[in-house]
Amino acid sequence: MKLTKSCWLCALVVGLAFGSLGAKDRDDNKKKPAREKSNAPVNRPATPGTDKPSGTPRSGPSSDSRVGSKPEQGSDSSQRPKGSDTPPNNNVRSTPSEPKVKETGAPVNRSTRPADARPAEKVPLVTKETPGGGQIKTTPSGQVREKAEKKSDGEHVKQFTPTGRVQKEVVQKTDGTQQTVHYAANGRVQKTVVVARDGARETTQVQYDRNGRERAAETVKVDARGREVSKTVVVKQTTVLVRNTTIVNNTTIVRNYDRSRYGFVYHPVYVARSPVFISWYDPYWYSPAGVLVVHPFRYSWGWEDHGWYRHHHHYWATYEVYPAPCYWVTDWLIAGYVADRYATEVSLAQAREEARLAREDAERAREAAAQARVEAEIAEAHAAQRDAEARLAKAEARAAKAEAEEAKTKELAAKAPANATPIDPETKEVLRVQVERTIAEKKAFAEQSSSGGNPVPADLSSALADPKHIYPVSVPVSVIAAADQAPAGTLTEGDLLRLEPGQEKTLKEADENTFVTMRVMTSKGEEGEVKAGTLVSIPLKTLQDFDSEFRAKLDLGLAEADKNKEQFKSAKL
Repeated sequence: MKLTKSCWLCALVVGLAFGSLGAKDRDDNKKKPAREKSNAPVNRPATPGTDKPSGTPRSGPSSDSRVGSKPEQGSDSSQRPKGSDTPPNNNVRSTPSEPKVKETGAPVNRSTRPADARPAEKVPLVTKETPGGGQIKTTPSGQVREKAEKKSDGEHVKQFTPTGRVQKEVVQKTDGTQQTVHYAANGRVQKTVVVARDGARETTQVQYDRNGRERAAETVKVDARGREVSKTVVVKQTTVLVRNTTIVNNTTIVRNYDRSRYGFVYHPVYVARSPVFISWYDPYWYSPAGVLVVHPFRYSWGWEDHGWYRHHHHYWATYEVYPAPCYWVTDWLIAGYVADRYATEVSLAQAREEARLAREDAERAREAAAQARVEAEIAEAHAAQRDAEARLAKAEARAAKAEAEEAKTKELAAKAPANATPIDPETKEVLRVQVERTIAEKKAFAEQSSSGGNPVPADLSSALADPKHIYPVSVPVSVIAAADQAPAGTLTEGDLLRLEPGQEKTLKEADENTFVTMRVMTSKGEEGEVKAGTLVSIPLKTLQDFDSEFRAKLDLGLAEADKNKEQFKSAKL
């Protein structure tokens, strides 16, 4: 009996001891963050001969966030341009995952959560029929969000923002096509998309000048299988570069482009007996063998009072005397590029107008939030207000920049910006020879067309084969450095580039997405612009655009030279 009682007491003591230990373990476990269940592979030590842990996916950084795990340092080849000869950057760190948060069961303080932390609820709309088979959809507070009307050409549906402006209009036409017009925050047409019944698509992007006037419209056609077919650019409000000019306000210039290996290739329309070629190859300027005959003349451009010239006159020096029209066209061409740069910059007045519209939008959004009746409508109005305030901040920053640039232009007067590298005489001569050679190619193309042939417009291949070829930049583009693929700055209209030698292997199997290394030869010295001498990586599709624009501009230069042909002869020295 005593033995049994002793055993029972021993068991009781041992049970109490283990129970205490178990309780302690449970308390300790509560203090530790719960391990989340995951189907991701375990991050094991790296396998010899590789730079990735065994069991880790080959793409992307490791998802293991345990203490002591190191960022993966594998190849970043996925971020390198296709065809680039630049070695990979092995110093890229993976982004650490977010630390796990202890679950306490306490209620979430939603006032501290980001506004976009959860999906926005859709605002319920009330539909009301209108005479003629139309509809109006409103929010619970009575704001119009959609208006449908039936017209002779089809059904028109307009969609409105919380601030009341038209966001887009969809027209379902009777022939089966659908047209969608997208409007910018300032109310101007931004983009138009027309989809045919078979799925073919035409997308038109509208560009505006520094004063808010329509400057150009670019239309890209895509077939039913999604392949780009052609491009058409309609240019309006072209800057007047010469006094006796054919290019005036409201003149429309249409340029056609065909899809080719590296992108869109400019397709000129002219014949061999075109007046521009007759006047250009006048025996007064060229011998029967095609040798240039020099008859120097002077020409006064009269650019001093134009804003674009005051901003960029330091970038190049015009010829004091023109030996032949090809020298004159070279100056005209450079002027055309820098005038384009000035035209695409936002003016001080335009920036202030954009700021006014954004401020007005923000106020309307605040009023919409105050009148809203349901939570979803309030959230939508607040989102519109944040968007308007962000636009306001950007517009005010642009206005401040434009004001500073105008003051700087007046202050510097004849001085060039500190980082500017103007076009030197040697580079300008290479460009002049390129102009003369390209015009000869245009004449040969016209002669083949007139004789019944079907010549193919010159694409980028001929330019890439010429190591001296110069590529004038025709649109602003942000570029990366060739050495490490880091952001290098911006190239703007008129900057000159040249292909860096030693890339024959890359070009052999290149396509439009292949990046090549280019040397920046000149720079206007604007804020954020790439400095001359920098090596940058640019896709061949962008170079094709630059080369096509060069050829298109040259056609305008030929027309201007033809217009002034008698003045060239009468001004002979």
